[in-house]
Amino acid sequence: MEPYSALSAYKAASNMTSSLGAVVMLYDGMIKEVNKAKVAIEEGRIEDRFNATQKACQILLGLQSHLDFENGGDISLMLDQFYHTIFRDLQQVNMSNSAKACDEVANALGEVRASWAELAKSERQAGQGAGSDSQAAKGDEHDAPQSSSVTLSI
Repeated sequence: MEPYSALSAYKAASNMTSSLGAVVMLYDGMIKEVNKAKVAIEEGRIEDRFNATQKACQILLGLQSHLDFENGGDISLMLDQFYHTIFRDLQQVNMSNSAKACDEVANALGEVRASWAELAKSERQAGQGAGSDSQAAKGDEHDAPQSSSVTLSI
């Protein structure tokens, strides 16, 4: 069995959606793993808690490794600090075995995820406004890869 890889998750997500959409999906993955850790804590499954937090950390480190400090300006610096804080908080979850700490991490990730989702939505709308009416007629915008894609420089 191949070990979980944030890079392979990013590649798979980016094949299905835009770069911004892929970031949203990765945030969803982190939140899912943090929630798994919370359930594991509540059920006394220490190894499962550890594995879930490690998966969340791998996704986080994958995102952090793609920050573009040359072109991303203050946003890249702020995200870097945020990722450091979340990484530390995930380690604290393992040390404290606290379901409340999981909730705090999931809430923080959810807030930033909402911002990425709004950017992805704006990107989709801009792509549709540029003559991509056939995709809008297909229904759910998550089903098909978007024709407009931006390079993620954060």
